[in-house]
Amino acid sequence: MPNRDDVNVDARDFEQQGHVYFQSPSKNIKCGIYVDNLHTVGCQLKNATVIPAGLECANNPAHEVAATVMNGQAQFVCLNQGVFVGPPTDGSTAPGFHEGGGKVLEYGQTIGDRSVICESSSAGVRCSVDGHGFFIAADQQSLF
Repeated sequence: MPNRDDVNVDARDFEQQGHVYFQSPSKNIKCGIYVDNLHTVGCQLKNATVIPAGLECANNPAHEVAATVMNGQAQFVCLNQGVFVGPPTDGSTAPGFHEGGGKVLEYGQTIGDRSVICESSSAGVRCSVDGHGFFIAADQQSLF
């Protein structure tokens, strides 16, 4: 499990609108680290080939699989909008033409902000907050 000593990028370089946003090199996983009381960290999949058992979005392809740590508990959620998606990095506000998501967190990079640590790998993204967290990828998701 990654820890603060593994951080190898500066979270300030990923800040947009007061929060930290990043996406996987494939742009399929988009994540947000929030320092307010709404969320702590979460990632959502643009496309999932596997959906966690029991998740209600399994029957609605318009909903995206997401994982989050809120109030010290990791959980899966279904989203129908970009909750963990940062604004387009090119500064555009034109709808439909500029995909949001934040800067790319390259494979092998680890980012941390306060007690949140996230690691990008070719297998997916793993995030934890004080030992609770998730791993998310198109073909596999898990909580710990």
